This record gives sequence, structure tokens and C-alpha cells, in this order.
Amino acid sequence: MRLYTSRNSPFSARIEIALRAKSISIETMPLPAGGLRSPEFRALNPLAKIPVLAIDDGQALPESTVILRYLEDLFPEPSLLPADAADRARVNALVAVVDTYVMAPVIRLFPQLTPSTRDTRVVETEVARWKDGMAVLAHWLLSPLPAVHAPASFADCVIAPSLHLSRRISLMLGLGQDPADAYPSIVDYRTALKAHSIVGPVLDELTVAQEQYDTAAGRASLAHLH
Repeated sequence: MRLYTSRNSPFSARIEIALRAKSISIETMPLPAGGLRSPEFRALNPLAKIPVLAIDDGQALPESTVILRYLEDLFPEPSLLPADAADRARVNALVAVVDTYVMAPVIRLFPQLTPSTRDTRVVETEVARWKDGMAVLAHWLLSPLPAVHAPASFADCVIAPSLHLSRRISLMLGLGQDPADAYPSIVDYRTALKAHSIVGPVLDELTVAQEQYDTAAGRASLAHLH
């Protein structure tokens, strides 16, 4: 297997958490010279997004949650998912909430990160949706997440880098407050993940990679605010 990834991608960080939690090593591949939109990469993933996992039968698997589920099926122990069906459903609900109601509006804000071309109406609409998604996530985090055998869970893999991206985009937009900070259950969860023996170092490495990316692009570093 070969993983096409980037060190500054929060979606790739999801996979890195899972790999470390399961003690799996996978060959990582740099992007082609032309980047995500090059013909070489689009031949792997027409969506022009990372991560992509090229598996041994020639298939290329897109989308971080698809890759996470494939790794869970291929390497079931230690499991990232709880054994109980209802507990698994709760984790699946959390993942759906994060990707559909939190990350979707955040991603739609990417074109608005440049102040000179920013559409304030779009920003207001998507930030409102983002805040609504955070409120739903906070509801599901009011009680502790189900225990798993692995040192980090499927939910941790998805939520931790998503909250990191939430902080980054809120800073880049100058919102004044990360929408996550309005909810004690999210704040407590994020604080615990920062101190987690596996998740914390992955988030630290993500912050460093993003700082290097910002410096290369001539932008101010946000690392001290993470």
C-alpha cells in the first residue's frame, strides 16, 4: 500500500493517528510535481484531494473516512471502534456530524480566506452553519465516548484534526472566536486530545507543517495560537 498525503493536511492527519494507534507502517508518497490538479494525480483521484490510499489490487481509495474504515477492516486489532453496536452507531453519528455539519461549511470557506476577494455574505452564511454544526457536536460529546481497544478511537482520528482545522480557519478569517470555544464539552475534549500520547504529537506535527507552509507562502505563522 502507498499513501499519497501531505504533512500539512488535517485529513491526512486522521490517517496518521489511526496508523500510530494500530502500530501500522505504510509507505508514504509525495504529490506529483504538478500537485493535486496534475494529470498524474487526477489519474489516481479525479477529486484532486488527499489523502489517497493506493492498495495492492490497483485501486485508489479516496476520502479519509473511507481509508480509515478500510484500515479497520484490514487490521481489525486493536480496534478503533467499540464492540457494542449501539456504541458503534454513536461513533458513526459523531463522524457524520463532523464531516457533514462542521467540516462542510469550513471547507466552503476556503475560497474566502483572502480578504481582498472575500464575500461577507458567504462568510456569514457558512459561519452560521459551522456554529450550528458545532452545537450538534457538543451535544454528542456531553458524555464520554465509548471505550475501544486501540489507544485512540475512530472518533479521535476524525474529530481531533477537524477541531485543529476549525481553529486555523477561524484565525485566518479573523472571527475573534473559534466556534468550538463556545462549548465546554468540545473544549474539554480538545484539551484532552492535545495531551493524548498519540493524538497530541500528530497535532503538534500538523501545526509545524502548517507553519512551514504559511512561512513559504509569506503568511504570518498561526502556530502559537494552536
